[in-house]
Order: sequence, then C-alpha cells, then structure tokens
Amino acid sequence: MSEVLDAVTIPKWGIEMTHGTIVAWHKAVGDTISAGEEIVDIETDKIVNSFEARTSGTLVRVLANEGDELAVGHLIGVIAKAPVDDEQVDAFVASHSRANEASPATATHAEAASMRADVQDQIRIAPALRRKLEKAGLDLSQVTATGPHGRVTKEDVDRALAGGDSSTDSAPAGQSLGAQQAAVARKLSQAQATLPLYHVTMEADVGASLAWLKSQPADAAPTINDLIIVAVQHALSLQPALNKTFDGDRVVDIEGHPVGLAVAADSDVVMAPVVKTAHGADLATLSAETRDLIGRARAGQLKATDQAPAAITISNLGMYGVTAFTAMVTPPQVMVLSVGAVRRIPAFNDAGDVVSRDVISLTLGSDHRVINGAQAATFLRAVVAKLESADA
Repeated sequence: MSEVLDAVTIPKWGIEMTHGTIVAWHKAVGDTISAGEEIVDIETDKIVNSFEARTSGTLVRVLANEGDELAVGHLIGVIAKAPVDDEQVDAFVASHSRANEASPATATHAEAASMRADVQDQIRIAPALRRKLEKAGLDLSQVTATGPHGRVTKEDVDRALAGGDSSTDSAPAGQSLGAQQAAVARKLSQAQATLPLYHVTMEADVGASLAWLKSQPADAAPTINDLIIVAVQHALSLQPALNKTFDGDRVVDIEGHPVGLAVAADSDVVMAPVVKTAHGADLATLSAETRDLIGRARAGQLKATDQAPAAITISNLGMYGVTAFTAMVTPPQVMVLSVGAVRRIPAFNDAGDVVSRDVISLTLGSDHRVINGAQAATFLRAVVAKLESADA
C-alpha cells in the first residue's frame, strides 16, 4: 500500500484469537523506532504480549488508546520510514480502512461518501468507545474530541457520559468484560453446553508429604502444589493414552508431561500457565518454574511461550479454605484436577486405634467423550498413591 508507510495492526498470535486489547504504548507520536523494538503491549484472551516493529522509522500516528478492544488486523498505528506530511498519513489510514470494503469503482457516489464518513469515524473513535456510547444512548456528535487529529479519547467519552458534553439524561454505562475475561466466559459457556463432563473424587493422606515439605530448606522449599504436579505427571506417565487434547473432532497426543496450573491474577482473571519441566526432573527445578509462572501470572506478565498443549490443569482452592469443589475442563484439555484444603480428621489405623490424619480431597473432572470412568478412577488413584508415598 505504501513504500514509505508501514501499518501497525492488531496481530493474530493464535488460532482462536479474534480481538486484542491495547494495554500500553511504549512509544509516542514522533518517537524514533528501530526494527524489532517493542512498541505496544496487547492483551489477548490468554496473555499480554509486546508487538515488535517490523521496520525502522518514526511513529507518525497512534490510532488506538489504552483499553481499546479491536479486531485482529485493525490499524492501530503508522510508522514512516521517511519524512511524510499529515495528508499522506491520512490517505494511508483511509486506504487501509477501506481495504476490505467494496471496490470504489463499483460504489455509487452516495456509497463512496458514506464510506469516507465511516472511515473518518473509525479514525476518530475506537470501536470499544463507540459501543460504550451506544449503550448509553449517545452518538459521536455529542462528544467533544480532545485527542490528536480530532481523536476521541476515553476521557472524552467519560465526560460525555457524565453529562459534560450532552444534556441527554442517560443511565450509567455498565462495565464491559476485559478481553481475557470475555474469552474465558465464551470458552466456559461453550464447554458447559457441549462437554459431557463428569467427576470422580478421592481423598489422599498427605501427612507424610507435609512432613517431608517441612524438612526442606525454607529459602527455596517446594510447596504442596509442586508435589501435586509431580503426582499428576506420574499418573500421565502410567496412562499415556490420557495425555492428549481433544477439540471435538481430533485427538492429539502430547509430547512430554506438561501440566497447567490455575492462577488467580491481580486483574481477577484466572490464568493457567503450563509447567513444562520434564517428568522425573529435580524437584527444585520444577519448584523454581512454578514460582516464576505464578509470580508472572499474578502480575499479568505471561508470555506466549508460557502456553503449551496440556491434557490437564490443576486448580487448587485449598488456600481459601475450600474443602472440595468441581472445576470446569477448558477444551481442548480433557481433564481438570480440583484440590481442596488440608483437613485433619480422625481415622482408624490398622490396629483399630483412632488416630489423626491430614487429608485433602482431589476431584478429577474428565471429558467423557475421550475418557471413561474406569480410566479416570485409575488415573486419580495413581495421583493419590504418589502423594501418599511422599516420594518426590
């Protein structure tokens, strides 16, 4: 489209990615950019990743604000490889916006005029902000734009909704879900409607495991989560037929024994980075990986490399005092392990005496299309046996 101007667009980082949300710009209009330099952070349904410039030059136009949710391919910025004027940039933006529209040669004069007006509106306001206005019963004419080149900012819209730019009385606009929350909602709703999910539950006596954990050095001690991951990897190694994903059409075998770990991020979104430490590796190595993943997941700093195919995710709510629950399988995974809190209960030993035991409830959720009840029970029994052996 231009040998001098380069388009910065919402990239497609995964097969399921349809939209991205602008998190932060690292560059401003007028800044010099080098090829490969990170210029903007974009949030998808799984991660926040940095977009790297394809060419060197100067950032001459920013067309999306922080918080804007835009479709893949949407123009968000323009880089100039040589000096240009505003008219050239405007023409480039307009031509990019019309790229997928009807050919101008076949459009009527009225259609062409309407198209130009639509393009100008797209340049002025992000779709997410436009939807926010529409929900409140306002239109673009009721907003005073204060951004560069007549751009409508989030602050402009907020002022309009508060009545600063309009005499129209309207109900407060609701808050939309973020990109990650919306994606999770779509996936779980679809899974709830289509996935034949069932659960099996067993209790594990983790007294020996807890005693072993207390004996480890405090500065880098593993956690019960680490031992559960080891136990799940052990069970997967015993039942390789369960180490797979299923998208509704195809079963795909997984290499190694990766395990997802559900983490509640500071943004109130539950992320599930994948622990990829090899089965049988040193526990200190696995523990270091899980600490790193948990820390970055909570801070919203996961990368694309933290995602990988896995058959199962572990969801542990024991730290919240939850004794047992049933989590949802997130396709294309086929299993989820729900872990409850450690409970001290009275029990009979082999001599018939009453003793105290530290137990946790483990509930395995499985996709019945590919895993039957006997397979699930055998898998969970292997997890329990490994935890009760305290053999990390």
